[in-house]
Amino acid sequence: MKLVTIKEISETLKVKESTLYSWVHNGIVPFYKLNGLLRFDMAEIMEWVKNSKPIAYKPNKELKRAQSEDINLIVKRAIEQAKGKRYNPSKRETSLSQGLRKED
Repeated sequence: MKLVTIKEISETLKVKESTLYSWVHNGIVPFYKLNGLLRFDMAEIMEWVKNSKPIAYKPNKELKRAQSEDINLIVKRAIEQAKGKRYNPSKRETSLSQGLRKED
């Protein structure tokens, strides 16, 4: 086990020390706290970097189509429900008869 300082890890990973402090605070990066001092095990850091490699994203066309159909259905239903209704801001409600009343 080779423990290194935040400055050494910062130089190795090419990130600001403030970024590392943030990662430590959020529990993103493996670290040790010895009498209030932050230390990092170089082997653990290298393993963490290896495991941080993003997985190739392959979009699922079926899922995307299903989501767009769902959205279209929601919009269609909302339009159908709103047809013929008027909004009364003073009562904060919608009504079918509002706007169709005869004036005296």
